[in-house]
Amino acid sequence: MSSDERVTHLRRFSGVAGWLVGSLALAWILFHVVTAGVGTLPNYQQRAVHLGGALFFVFLLYQGRPRFPRLQLFVIDLPCACACVVLLGYVFVNYDAIVMSNWYVNEAIEKIFGVSLFLLLLEAVRRTLGWMFVGLITVFCCYAYFGPYLPDPFGHRGLSLERMVYVFYLGNNGLLGTLMGISATVVALFLILGALLNVSGAGDTFIRIAMRLGGRLRGGAGMVAVIGSAFMGMINGSTVANVTSTGVLTIPLMRRLGFNRNLAGSIEAVASTGGQIMPPIMGPGAFLMAELLGIPYLEVVKAALVPSVLFFTALLLGVYLMARRYGLEALPPQLIPSRREAFEPWAMANLLIPIGVLLFFILQHYTIQTAVFWSLMSILIMMAISSLLPQRKNVAEASDRSLDLVGLEAPAPRRKKASVRGRVAELLRATYDGLYNASLSVVYIAMIIAAAQVMVSVINLTGLGVTLSQVILSIGGDYLIVSLLLTMALAIVLGMGMPTPAAYAVGAAVLAPPLLNLGFDRLPSHLFLYFFASVSAITPPVAAGIFAAIAISGGTFLGTARYALTLACSLFLLPFLFILNPELTLAGDPLAIVFAMLSALIGIGFLSVAAIGQLGESMRLLPRLMVGAGAVVMVTPGLWFDMVGMAGVVVGLSLHRLWCHASRPIKGRDEHA
Repeated sequence: MSSDERVTHLRRFSGVAGWLVGSLALAWILFHVVTAGVGTLPNYQQRAVHLGGALFFVFLLYQGRPRFPRLQLFVIDLPCACACVVLLGYVFVNYDAIVMSNWYVNEAIEKIFGVSLFLLLLEAVRRTLGWMFVGLITVFCCYAYFGPYLPDPFGHRGLSLERMVYVFYLGNNGLLGTLMGISATVVALFLILGALLNVSGAGDTFIRIAMRLGGRLRGGAGMVAVIGSAFMGMINGSTVANVTSTGVLTIPLMRRLGFNRNLAGSIEAVASTGGQIMPPIMGPGAFLMAELLGIPYLEVVKAALVPSVLFFTALLLGVYLMARRYGLEALPPQLIPSRREAFEPWAMANLLIPIGVLLFFILQHYTIQTAVFWSLMSILIMMAISSLLPQRKNVAEASDRSLDLVGLEAPAPRRKKASVRGRVAELLRATYDGLYNASLSVVYIAMIIAAAQVMVSVINLTGLGVTLSQVILSIGGDYLIVSLLLTMALAIVLGMGMPTPAAYAVGAAVLAPPLLNLGFDRLPSHLFLYFFASVSAITPPVAAGIFAAIAISGGTFLGTARYALTLACSLFLLPFLFILNPELTLAGDPLAIVFAMLSALIGIGFLSVAAIGQLGESMRLLPRLMVGAGAVVMVTPGLWFDMVGMAGVVVGLSLHRLWCHASRPIKGRDEHA
């Protein structure tokens, strides 16, 4: 995760303190790796170590107030960090007694510990995620307590303070519940995997491949941003992190080649959002989905494959049409890597072997933890071998040309004949940097999951999900599309300001029951919510992905958001397509799947044309409306809808052609004039 995604600045320790903090972070992150390989601890113990370490590093690394940082560290932060370890260490030590009891074991002590942990969690959430999350947790807790005083249909029996403290600290539905278990055993491992892949050079390889594949097309810099962000999304799992990692190269590149600030920022923000739905390694929310549904992760990947391909096809078409609209050209030839530079064998092996190991173990039905463990081992082996080999000259030159064009300084070249000791030291430094960065990401995600876990626990204990299900069903009535639109709006509102894992977790707890009651299958329903949890990152007024992009591009919020919503129009439509037409999740008859894919591809393509208003020449309003309406009708399941939609598209295109022909000057008339 990038520092742009955090509310406060991280402390930087040096000397003995830096060595000590780094060693503790390394030990904590290796705990997740080792338990993945040899077997996890019992649930509460694994989760207590995971959350206790995360809280410890929040108070150690995140400054609560900018004034008097040194005094704050010794008087407030260190005591709070140690208190978190003690409070969750109590759960670790007394695990057997806690799981065998349905109530407090040492009531007085555990009540004090529970209240203290809740207050420390609120402060940790404030430091990492901001006051909005603190407000959300407070609102949900008030809803749980004041339930008997609320009007129907939202009233409930309510939870006493005594009960709330017990559930929060020791209960199965409390802070150490299912979501925290998924964070401790699955999400953390994939964050470690992504961090090590990044330091192993996967990001540079992705960018070179993107330049090779998309650089020759019109609007080549935008194509590079789309393809590069799609690749990086597989190892990043965060819209903001994706924007800040690839955007520092792609946004200046687009600006240098004529893209205006708002368009450049919007392309990167939308592509980074789509990176979270891009198989084979989607965002952390996808692993939450697999665990919550109790299905293999490959089922989630399979279901998301066609929608993600449709989205990126529509986005590439949208960038191309924008390039035609504004007269933007391809990348300069000197920037495009040669085939040898882009697909250098060792760089590709360094990238594909770890991903191949991961997929092999998943296909062999091993647990996710085992698959990630051996993938991590393969990354370390490849990094060790790479450190003993000199850097490929053609690859280094390609990277330096890319950095030079966007105005960034190339790193100092590596010595051709470094000693073995020097290369080993470089390997250890790179490994340490990757694991330390992973620890920061795991801390941040653990705080997101902790906040979501509290809200989800309240939803489950109070029956809020069932209540909202009844409300949505009563408003939508017999009209499925009305219920789906209402669900979409609520999913986006719930996800505003939240990173995707938390937005999806809360949305699944609240909005999955209504979708199931409407008769939709479980996997398409959860995928529907996951897509809108992702798209909330670029939906105003709270659009974290947009803000991250304009921090690099220097554009305006409204201008960038307008372009982003235009380019992402297909992302708002796709969830309706696959929930109404499950064939798009590769479920059903193969012939029906192919027909659904072709119909959706044509419809999504013409929707992009209508949204951008460019097809050879600028389109007038009426043809745009007809093509857009026809595209929406065409992607609706059913042969008749396809025929009617295609008719609307044909009429709109015919009007566009006639008006273009009529507006062109007649040569003879011009000469006579």
